[in-house]
Amino acid sequence: MKFFTQDELVSLYDKLYNNANAKYSSYAVDEYSMLLENKKIKIGHNRAKILKKHVLNSGCSSVLEIGSGIGLMGAYLRNENSQIKYLGIEIDKEAFEKSRALGLNTINADFKAMEKIEESFDVILLWEVIEHLQDLKKFIELAYAKLNKNGKIILSTPNYNKIHNYPDREKDSLYQDAPPIHLNFFTKQSIQKIFELNNFTNCKVKIKKFPYVQYKSLNFYKNVVKAIFNQYEGSTIFFIAKK
Repeated sequence: MKFFTQDELVSLYDKLYNNANAKYSSYAVDEYSMLLENKKIKIGHNRAKILKKHVLNSGCSSVLEIGSGIGLMGAYLRNENSQIKYLGIEIDKEAFEKSRALGLNTINADFKAMEKIEESFDVILLWEVIEHLQDLKKFIELAYAKLNKNGKIILSTPNYNKIHNYPDREKDSLYQDAPPIHLNFFTKQSIQKIFELNNFTNCKVKIKKFPYVQYKSLNFYKNVVKAIFNQYEGSTIFFIAKK
């Protein structure tokens, strides 16, 4: 198995996120503009619902976010409850600098920086990040160590089983980004098992039932019908587990 260097991954994410023509420019360009213009912060229905229940209305006092990006989640939490202590860790330097410009408490590093953080947290967040982590076992061990008693890890990640929405695909073709972009692939069953084997409890998994909105796509409407009849594999896994 090939391991990628820190410099290789930093260079990769810079190309993917940090200019208007980048594949994922909406995360680093469009969302940052939204934050600079003080518009209403949109984080998506599912994420907002999860955070309301498990962070904002749960007595949570501290949050660590891995892969904090330009600070979308940190800014959202600050707007909703400025008393929650927030720390973000972001590997991409440009995204990190943007988050700092927004006044957010962030570190420019990969997840292993958790080893040097003295405090522990009530919640650890990862949104579409765990699939990128090269040393998954190390991350889970650090996350468990850095959570307070009864603390929670909350994450989202692509659902590997969405390949079944494409019956004409090439055999074993992955309809997610191939390495080095995505390094880990999860189903509802596998992600639950992985965390249970690493001492987490109360593991709860929810699959986004309906496809993301694409009004100009005929396939979007076809997939909505399939989802109504439970014949569509949702694209995203939402996962919560407790220490």
